[in-house]
Amino acid sequence: MSLIGAAFLLPGVAAADTRAGARIVNVATLTARDGDGERTLPSNPVSLTVAERLDVALTRTDDAVLAVAPGGVAVPLLLVNRGNGLEAFDLVALPSDTSARVRLIAIDRDGDGRFDAAIDTPLADGRTPELEPGATLRLLVVLDPAAAEVTATTLTAVARAATGSGPAGTMFATRGDGGSDAVTGSTDARAEVVVPLGTEATAAPVLVKSQSVRAPDGSTNPVTGAVVTYRLEARFAAATAAARIADPIPVGTAYVPGSLTLDAAALSDAGGDDAGEGDPRGIAVDLGDVAAAATRTVTFQVTIQ
Repeated sequence: MSLIGAAFLLPGVAAADTRAGARIVNVATLTARDGDGERTLPSNPVSLTVAERLDVALTRTDDAVLAVAPGGVAVPLLLVNRGNGLEAFDLVALPSDTSARVRLIAIDRDGDGRFDAAIDTPLADGRTPELEPGATLRLLVVLDPAAAEVTATTLTAVARAATGSGPAGTMFATRGDGGSDAVTGSTDARAEVVVPLGTEATAAPVLVKSQSVRAPDGSTNPVTGAVVTYRLEARFAAATAAARIADPIPVGTAYVPGSLTLDAAALSDAGGDDAGEGDPRGIAVDLGDVAAAATRTVTFQVTIQ
């Protein structure tokens, strides 16, 4: 008697970005030959339901320094559902101080970057409609002055999956599409963007700092041995003289030699060779005279000890 094993998948076979809630069924067959001929016997079916991956991106749609003036200013943002399921997102936005206030967050229906109450739709309690996987949504954060002089220098906007957020791998049982489990992906189901603010009367430069973490196991957990990449964006609204960026190395971390860059070009760690220098104490980059409105970006890395 000869035995031949064969296996096949019913419709719904797993693939890249398989839709959350999809049911994957597997049945194998056993083909046996004996004196009575060949027989084919199916196995019992086994199945699973694809989990919903919760991921999101939130970005600016321009690099301008926005002036918070009477009448308000609209800050345009772009939200992307990077997960594999139908998902809504919760938005919050906070100025860096109380001299400015958020009037509302709205869907930019016509995509023009300006708020029009007759066209654009404010979000109820900051929650978006449910978005299909890969779908984008243009948003506006409308800011008003809350003091005679606006001193707020940044607006921080944060988006979180409505189902939940947390470190990659956090599970929300049965809360995904079709009763599937929902699991946070590489973005932790959270995205943040920092927008520089100014006033009509000022053209002061703004330095915006952000960070990303990559652990030895590939996660974003801030554990010993993880590499932290710092990104410093110096945004100039007008010509500026003798600009310089400096940043001390945080306690509990160690500078990664050779990681310093300016506008994606590598800089040496030794002082005097070029515009940059880096050592265990900190980094510094001389930008010199900035002739006109511009954004200069410095990056460097440290490891968590």
